[in-house]
Amino acid sequence: MSVSTIVNITLSVLSALLAILSIIFVIITLRQNKKMLEQNNRMIENATRPYITIYLDSITICEQQSFFVLKNFGQSSGRIDLFEYDPILNSLKCGNKNGNHLLNNQYAFVKGITLAPGQSKMLLCNVPNIPKEVLTFKIGYTSSEKYYEECIELNVKNYSHIPVPRPDTCIPKGNERQVHSLREIIERLI
Repeated sequence: MSVSTIVNITLSVLSALLAILSIIFVIITLRQNKKMLEQNNRMIENATRPYITIYLDSITICEQQSFFVLKNFGQSSGRIDLFEYDPILNSLKCGNKNGNHLLNNQYAFVKGITLAPGQSKMLLCNVPNIPKEVLTFKIGYTSSEKYYEECIELNVKNYSHIPVPRPDTCIPKGNERQVHSLREIIERLI
């Protein structure tokens, strides 16, 4: 074998090794790009999906009114397909002193509603009369054919025992209702 033949064989083997190494690097790069694309898709989905949850709130104008707030904190609308709640909520008297039949059944009507981004729905409830400490809600919702599910535990007794002080000093007689309403509005803005 001549020197030129050995050099050609050596160069051919080296070319084949370099080609194999190039293919390996391309495969590794493609896998990394696929992972990055999947991660980017997850980030985009998380940034644009709905986030529907439920929490407790109250308003004090003349007297304290407590309610659950069902709200979409996300960036796209979501249709509620599942709404599970403690059945004890159906037995509470809501609204006026005699109770309001529609308010007692309001939780059954949540399933099927659609909440736009930032939209909320108030569910009136006499929170201090709930005989349990912790209530569990399960909310399943759909957006663009994707299904999401949240399980939320609310400690209603702790919430109802947090005082909201509203001192009566410097309030002209007869203006208590207006002053307390303005304080409520200011508290909401903060």
